[in-house]
Amino acid sequence: MSNQIALGFQNTVDFELAWDPEILKGLVEHYGIRNQDIRGDIEIRSERDILCVLLNHMKEGTGTERSVCSSEVTRAFANHFPYQVTLGGTAVRAAIAMSQIGIPSTIHACSLNHHFRRLIPDNVAWMASVPDEGENYHPHVIVQYPLHARIQLNDIDITTCRPNRVIFAHDPPSTLLQIDPGFSAMIPDAKVFLAASYNTMKDQALLSARLAATIHMIRSLSPDCVTVMEDACFESPEMRRIVTETLRPHLRIFSMNEDELQDRAGFRFDILDPNAVAAALKTVYHQVGVPILICHSAYWALAYGKNPDTVRAALTGGITMASTRFRMGDNFCRADYEKTRSMKDRSSGLRFAHQLTELVGSQSLLCLPGKDLDTVAHPTTIGLGDAFIGGMLPMLLP
Repeated sequence: MSNQIALGFQNTVDFELAWDPEILKGLVEHYGIRNQDIRGDIEIRSERDILCVLLNHMKEGTGTERSVCSSEVTRAFANHFPYQVTLGGTAVRAAIAMSQIGIPSTIHACSLNHHFRRLIPDNVAWMASVPDEGENYHPHVIVQYPLHARIQLNDIDITTCRPNRVIFAHDPPSTLLQIDPGFSAMIPDAKVFLAASYNTMKDQALLSARLAATIHMIRSLSPDCVTVMEDACFESPEMRRIVTETLRPHLRIFSMNEDELQDRAGFRFDILDPNAVAAALKTVYHQVGVPILICHSAYWALAYGKNPDTVRAALTGGITMASTRFRMGDNFCRADYEKTRSMKDRSSGLRFAHQLTELVGSQSLLCLPGKDLDTVAHPTTIGLGDAFIGGMLPMLLP
């Protein structure tokens, strides 16, 4: 019997940079960056551009994923810092998280290299749609900044209001996102299927072909298979629209983080403001057009739509897994996961969940608080949404 959880379609090699404010400040000084240069809406063609975009997100306390003109630029930037090589991509990180608590899965990869072969867990079955790249892989460079990090020089004075991460990548395999139709033969018993990672594609015709392949794959699964899509930060609103409108008739659940909720709603807001979140949910639920919309954040996770209480266990599993990763990084086991489950809830999340439920109503909303993680000394902010998915999917099995 094949695994019951199947995930596609992207994988990456990640360079997780060690946080070093002195190196960062040295680079800012070297490139003569001033406050007026700090912007998030520029094309990234150089190390200087990376720094300007990174500082903008640090100022806002936000995270995102941005395209860079070449891997030479991302590798050069990474080489200023110590870094750890890990595997990324929603499907892969979710599968790795599940593997750490003993749950097997099957993934589709769109790139292949020695790092992938070395780091993928034994209980994760996989298929790659492309030949081995050797050393010509394209790393995703990830900067995770902590709470209260301060960058003060020239006329810049930034202190971060929360921990977060920013990803920089030039990744042709993810842009092409080749999908092997043979993946269907690997997952005949799948009861949960995740589709993700269309956000880096640039060509509309190619995107349409990949979405058609996804739909063909979904149709080959059992009618009772729970189909899920995890959203991502799209640089092109038009590509995001195409993905949403094409896949929504075939999805049971559409999941996203709070940054993606704000992007789709079209306005920024305090994620602990129940009135703003309620307005965003109604707008985005109408856009997405699936039975259940899930949104996850550090403070809460919620389901909105038809019969949201049916995914209560899934939200709990997602919160527990993401919180375990936040406090333990890559190195955790089932016992660590269970310990996280018993941790107290965040008081601000409890208060928000009550207020939002009073405002929206429990028939269309289920909102659960996140865990109180304020005492974690060295948090991991990379891959928390992916870990949430890894905790959610097993709880959707019948």
